Amino acid sequence: MESIFEREIIVTPDYCDASGALSPLAAFTIFQGIAAQHAEVLRVGSAAMAKKGEFWLTVHTRVDLFARAEMMDSLTVRTWAEACSERDMRTYRSYTLSRGETLIARGKTEWAVLGPDKRVIRFSDYGFPEDYPFRAESAIPETLQRFHEKFTEDDLFSRYTVRPTDIDLGRHMNNIAYVRLLLDCFTAQELASGKIRSVELHFSTSCFEGEELTVYRKLHDDGTCRIGSVNRFCAAFCFARLYIGPSVGSGRSLRRIALDNQRQCAA
Repeated sequence: MESIFEREIIVTPDYCDASGALSPLAAFTIFQGIAAQHAEVLRVGSAAMAKKGEFWLTVHTRVDLFARAEMMDSLTVRTWAEACSERDMRTYRSYTLSRGETLIARGKTEWAVLGPDKRVIRFSDYGFPEDYPFRAESAIPETLQRFHEKFTEDDLFSRYTVRPTDIDLGRHMNNIAYVRLLLDCFTAQELASGKIRSVELHFSTSCFEGEELTVYRKLHDDGTCRIGSVNRFCAAFCFARLYIGPSVGSGRSLRRIALDNQRQCAA
């Protein structure tokens, strides 16, 4: 059994931004898709877990972008489960996306499994094959981080109602829908600029069809922009940060924009 699972994909138009290049949202979509495919091969996919009353949860995820991929490019996407202990309640999965020898993007996700009693279970109960060769290597060796921010009514950016098309097998808002909500705080021109270099999200709780989210955005003097979304009970569902810099591939230093969805209500 191979530790690395890989597939070839084509950058079709639905993966592209307004410039005709692979969008940050598409990178998240591709990585989520390859993880699902690998889980099926390992017999721990969504259908198998559902039969046991279990469900995969994404707790934290990060994607770094290094180079532009253009429409109809052929790319190789790879994923593997990182080494862990049988007692671990959360585990990690790594990803890379490349065109030949050129690294387009890399990713890392922190996962957990919700059991039938709605409690997170240990890795030893996941049902992973005993002979799976876990890798110590991580695509992103840095520790995933959390961020916090308080908002006021002056920071109000928009309101968003969770749509039926946002809902997945778990009957809550899918991870990719959260990413889309955050990226919608930018213009199409900004998204197509190639300047988004890293996106990191931490998911705190679920939201469901019909819930109304209030999105806040705060600009800081140092060029940092923080964004958060809460529901009418002042509970947040995820928080994130983005690094913005010169277009990918330029090799110059980055400027950070951190996007945070918080557990707190706007002050």
